[in-house]
Amino acid sequence: MALKKSITRLLILAPFLGLLGYTGYRVYQEMNKSEAPAGPGGAGGPGGPGGARRGGPGGGGRAVQVQTGVAAMGRISESITLTGSLRAKESVDVSPRVAGRLTQLLVDTGQVVAKGALLATIEDDEIRQQIERSNATLAVVDAQITQREAELANARIELDRRIQLVEAGVLSRNELDTLEMRHTVARSQLELARAQRRQSEAEQRELSIRLGQTRIASPISGIISRRLVATGALVTSANPIVTVVSVNPMIVDAQASERDIARVRRGLTVNVTIDSLPGETFTGRIMRISPTLDPQTRNGMLEIEIANLGGALKGEMFARINLDLGTSHESILIPRDALVYRGDQPGAYTIEEEKAKYLPLQTGLTQGDKVEVLDGLVAGDLVITRGSNMLKEGDAVRVLELNSGGRGQRRSGPGGEPAAGAPPSTPPKERGSESRSR
Repeated sequence: MALKKSITRLLILAPFLGLLGYTGYRVYQEMNKSEAPAGPGGAGGPGGPGGARRGGPGGGGRAVQVQTGVAAMGRISESITLTGSLRAKESVDVSPRVAGRLTQLLVDTGQVVAKGALLATIEDDEIRQQIERSNATLAVVDAQITQREAELANARIELDRRIQLVEAGVLSRNELDTLEMRHTVARSQLELARAQRRQSEAEQRELSIRLGQTRIASPISGIISRRLVATGALVTSANPIVTVVSVNPMIVDAQASERDIARVRRGLTVNVTIDSLPGETFTGRIMRISPTLDPQTRNGMLEIEIANLGGALKGEMFARINLDLGTSHESILIPRDALVYRGDQPGAYTIEEEKAKYLPLQTGLTQGDKVEVLDGLVAGDLVITRGSNMLKEGDAVRVLELNSGGRGQRRSGPGGEPAAGAPPSTPPKERGSESRSR
């Protein structure tokens, strides 16, 4: 029994012992490789002691492959880029003017409507009944007027007859006074009946207006952007039923700085691009300029109208507005890819002795893929473009492509030697005396 247990344990341990032996063998092989003799270049292989790999002389790390550009003089137009979201020029929440139950909703989201088009109806049975009662009241008043007119005419005839008898001395003056009073009362009653008729007519007109308000019409021409209720809902004047928007033209509200807003004028044409519609450019026009600035940001609001004949523009799309201020000047320009930020400080990398050197810059305007440099570089200086975002101060670099016409580090060959056909290296020049400041 004990023998069986020992054999079982050996069978279980055998795979683990084999794995341990194989691991030890692989470690032994790696140690033998590391102790192999050095190549012809001395200890550590080519490059001398320490086994320096590709890079500058004596460099201890692999050179970063970069491409370069040139700081060159060029003309730059003074323009600004503003951003904002599109909105409809007109947007109206349509609410009923009378409370009641919605009997019909004749439009749906996305439907085009004209000004005055019927959108919905509200139940009007009660109002129609009130109009019928008003018509009956008006008929009663008309009958009263007819009666009062007859009474007045009779009183007038009786009074004229008694006046003749008084003048003939047959009738006393007291009886005449009584007839004159009766005539005056009849005339007053007629005037009262006529006033009651005007009152009934006014009530009838009011009921007709309320009846018309049960039919809800569109106040503007546009598109139904939202449908907020369904047929059968009980609505009041506080409950919008639909929203109608006018989408041609569209509006962008953009904020411009205190410096820029002073140089724009009403009617100026601008180019507008939409992030969600790449490759398309729309024409806009500045229609309104705010007369006051925001006290917190010192920015002013510009309202820009953009034609939307095809209906491609939608509300809340993000828009970029390129506003040309109409001025241009000569300046030093570098590729936009060369710009590197350390915190809020812009700068660029140049190459000195096969290593990256960071130069802080004062930048100005941006135009396309070019950035204006106000201070820190002179025309002809070489800057690192592609690969600059992977660099640190002092990193070894290897230029893959050198744009013609630039001063600075040439393309390097293996071991830091000039590549075949490359011009002799020129020492880096002092910058302080030639840098331009503004």
